[in-house]
Amino acid sequence: MDFHIHTKYSTDGEMAIEEVCIKAIEMGLKEIAITDHIDIDWPVPGVVFDIPDIDEYIKEIEDNKKRFKGQLSIKTGIEMGLQPHVLEDASKIINSYPFDFVIGSVHIIDRFDPYQGDYFKSKSKEESYELYYREILSLIKDFDDFDVLGHIGYIKRYSPFPYHKEDELLHLDLIDKILNTLIKKGKGIEVNTSGFRHMSECPMPPLEIIIRYRQLGGSILTIGSDAHNAYGIGFGIEAGLELIEQSG
Repeated sequence: MDFHIHTKYSTDGEMAIEEVCIKAIEMGLKEIAITDHIDIDWPVPGVVFDIPDIDEYIKEIEDNKKRFKGQLSIKTGIEMGLQPHVLEDASKIINSYPFDFVIGSVHIIDRFDPYQGDYFKSKSKEESYELYYREILSLIKDFDDFDVLGHIGYIKRYSPFPYHKEDELLHLDLIDKILNTLIKKGKGIEVNTSGFRHMSECPMPPLEIIIRYRQLGGSILTIGSDAHNAYGIGFGIEAGLELIEQSG
């Protein structure tokens, strides 16, 4: 299965929903979730991370569910970007539509996406990671309308600092608080296999954090490639499943 896929309904997606389904079947996937972006109030001028017509989006997914019935199970999903001032609006959207699956993701910290190099200015590696984890913890304490927390460790994708394996466990005390909060709320974590493309060659989160989640009592995992193009569908899923098995 692949439970994190973006289509042209995402600003940064390249594929039609039909194209995703055909490619998934070719690859032997049995189940997918289409999880296009909604990031309310994206801070970059001129860039809108939104689905212009959610009704149309859902209808097209439903049409493809019918078309590929018996070949592929398709979930109607969303990746909702979380910021402190958008949580009420995010809940309204999520509760207004029949989504099967909701990823809650943190892309923006203090109005900066780590994708923008400006986020890291005037911060050490430790400070930039700490702020990221503190923001996640604050947001998931105040927000319930999601199923799994997306790509824990997203910040490493764009960090300008030299990577070390130990970076994955920076601020483990905060990571534990995040995991415990998710567990108490009955929420899961996503094993995002796009991390295998990073120099770390491990998913987000890494094996150590997947193990930590299990040790603390967590039991809900999904796995997704975070594909934005046909090449990305199913990327790293087998390796990710092997790590999940290793985690127990």
